[in-house]
Amino acid sequence: MSDICARYAEENTREALSGSARILSTLLGNLAREDTPKFRRVNLQNAKIQQSVAARHAMAVLEAAGFESVEGGAAMESKLPGDQASARAAQLAAALDTALSACANASFALRLSLPHGGAGVRACTYADEGRTLLTGATDNLVRVWPSAPPLGGDPAPCAVLAAHESVRGTAGVQALLPLPGGEVASAGRDGKVCVWDASDTAGRGAVQPAPLAVLRGHGDGRGQEVSN
Repeated sequence: MSDICARYAEENTREALSGSARILSTLLGNLAREDTPKFRRVNLQNAKIQQSVAARHAMAVLEAAGFESVEGGAAMESKLPGDQASARAAQLAAALDTALSACANASFALRLSLPHGGAGVRACTYADEGRTLLTGATDNLVRVWPSAPPLGGDPAPCAVLAAHESVRGTAGVQALLPLPGGEVASAGRDGKVCVWDASDTAGRGAVQPAPLAVLRGHGDGRGQEVSN
């Protein structure tokens, strides 16, 4: 499994991989998440999929995931029984990511997990002209990440913006919006909208950033009427 993904990554150009790998990852990811007849089938008559599988060893990656040629080569289907199809697709998707991130001529990742201490992420946006990525999570924190974090090791945020609070058992940053001046507004279940300075959202501000402004009064006071 890892060998075929490594050959796929090493024997294609970065240009070929940038398009092909994205499609392969989507096909594998769909089946990994939901085992349905729709996601068990790959339509090889689709122009984008045709371009994707034209890359060297791309078909072999799908075959390693359990897909077989059907209808005279017009399509591929996963014939694996039960939940084996989703499990195999998830394994191939992970192996594909590993191969791409380790390959000298590619060295990119289709998926990269950013740790949030177990909190669920509810919002994200770019800031600093695309140089940073902001995420808002259910722990009431806004984290600032480099838009291209290193592929190795454990990614760490450049800054953590803390101003939202839990209200009667509800918590979380629900939405993030970049503003024209470079600031970013965050909206939380606490009914507050916080406006953060551009230097803070670029990860170059104070060690413990404070919002430029806090707008209050949204929701019903219990955090239950605030969505985004």
